[in-house]
Amino acid sequence: MQNWSQQLNTQYNQLYARDLGAEYVELGLLNSITAAINSIVSVPIGWATEKYAVKKVMLFGLACAAVSATIFALAGNWWVLILAFTIGGMVRIMPLTDIIFITVTDPQQRATVMSVSRVVWGGLNVFAPMTAALIVASFGGINAQGIRPLYCIQLISAVCVFLFLARKLEPLPSHANREKDRPDSKGPSLIQDFRELFKGEKWLKRWIALRITMQFGMGLSMPFAPLWIVNVKGATPYILGTMGTASVIMSLFLHIPAGRLADKIGRKNVFFLLRPILYLGTFLLILAPSAEYLILVGLLGALAVGGGLDGGVGGVSFTPFITMFWETVPKEKRGRWFGVEGLMNISTIPASILGGILWQQGFMTEVLLLPILLEVLVVIPALATVPDTLVRPKR
Repeated sequence: MQNWSQQLNTQYNQLYARDLGAEYVELGLLNSITAAINSIVSVPIGWATEKYAVKKVMLFGLACAAVSATIFALAGNWWVLILAFTIGGMVRIMPLTDIIFITVTDPQQRATVMSVSRVVWGGLNVFAPMTAALIVASFGGINAQGIRPLYCIQLISAVCVFLFLARKLEPLPSHANREKDRPDSKGPSLIQDFRELFKGEKWLKRWIALRITMQFGMGLSMPFAPLWIVNVKGATPYILGTMGTASVIMSLFLHIPAGRLADKIGRKNVFFLLRPILYLGTFLLILAPSAEYLILVGLLGALAVGGGLDGGVGGVSFTPFITMFWETVPKEKRGRWFGVEGLMNISTIPASILGGILWQQGFMTEVLLLPILLEVLVVIPALATVPDTLVRPKR
């Protein structure tokens, strides 16, 4: 339900800020400021996830989402959105759910379970883009007045999910006893705990390097892709809605087969198999002769649209990738790894500013293509050197 409400306005956040007065460079600055604050906050949030309980952190995150949606709905100027983006991004709910799935499932079933979760979420998300399109069209079109009702729905959703989880979610065992179990412990220490995260973990620094590169590419292009789709390609609310629906439906069909395949042949192999389709979708996004071709972009997925997170055929590649990412560390370290993963978003600070400058100077195509270049030259070769995390059962 929470994911569905977030999907309602994913395509409209930047368009909303633009209509409230933000210039292209200011759009990049908006993303950079919020990324900086959220990256810093992610470290204590990840530490708290281990020290206390995942449930408490998730409830705090949902409360932040409700406050953020309220600010969005009442905003009269673009700079107010800095506060909304910052509060809304303090706790990332979906990575916490992934940590729960990874923790409670067997290694040979994890990619499949992660894929099933995407199918369940996607079942609702099929209706999100067209629902948003109908609401936006009914309230005045692609402008602040037409987009504002989406944030009211997001507020209601966050409150409902908060109440549901508060009552129904069983607390997972926290790692608060980890300090008591260490004979030399003199009490909890955030710095000491994060130093301990890297002890005995050979590949974490390489993972950090490749994730930072991916985040940089996403920060460079993602804030501006909706502007390309609407202002350059001329997409209407209904084209946007159909594009999003096509993306979700395609991922629904492929997520479980891709997850099962990743549990058999390895996470990396499936990622390498599907990722190039995102690049193809991005090329089509750039070369599409008319807005109707964007529906095919939705089916394929595009790296510039959402950073290739689960959308379309190519976006399915992210599920085995993120499964492998969380499996890299043992379960008692995943809260701190979650904090480090959030800190990696700091790479989007210069990326969004650079993207805004390039976009304003007319280098729009280059902004959309640079993430592909970074993946092909840096991410793919780096990932090839990291061992797969699939644990095969002993015969």
